[in-house]
Amino acid sequence: MNQIFLSKNLWALVAIGLASLLLANGCGGASAEGITVQTGSLSKSEFIERSGTICKAFRAQFLKGYGSFLEKTGVEGSPAEEETWLREIVEEILLPNYEDGIERISALGAPESYEPEVTTFLNALQHRLDEMEEDPAKLSSSATPFIKVGRIAKSDGLTGCAYILGAG
Repeated sequence: MNQIFLSKNLWALVAIGLASLLLANGCGGASAEGITVQTGSLSKSEFIERSGTICKAFRAQFLKGYGSFLEKTGVEGSPAEEETWLREIVEEILLPNYEDGIERISALGAPESYEPEVTTFLNALQHRLDEMEEDPAKLSSSATPFIKVGRIAKSDGLTGCAYILGAG
């Protein structure tokens, strides 16, 4: 009888452990961070080229929006005004453009063997965007606020994105 009790407890622990692993890893190919990278038939070099084009496009859109914002507002003033315009730049210009880029890259169809590297890069980029959303001053704290993410892109072979993010 004691042996049966121990086996029920053992099975309960195994079931709890498996449930915890499933919850921690997510389902459907999603990463622990939440970005799902679609896999497809593109070769690695095609994927790198297309993702570089997307990175250039979202950076160009950001710069266009930022230029328009500067023309419209002049962005000179007190520290309180600086905080307000930084928040506006991050929320209305940076996030929409860069997050659209993340979505577009994740939907490209990375080679299955390359998916982990792409996921790592996109999660790092999203994490950096989340930091800037939380504290917009991080956008202006460095001439290259995405340098660490750019280095990840470079180490993962995403040279076009690495260049755009300051690590080219």
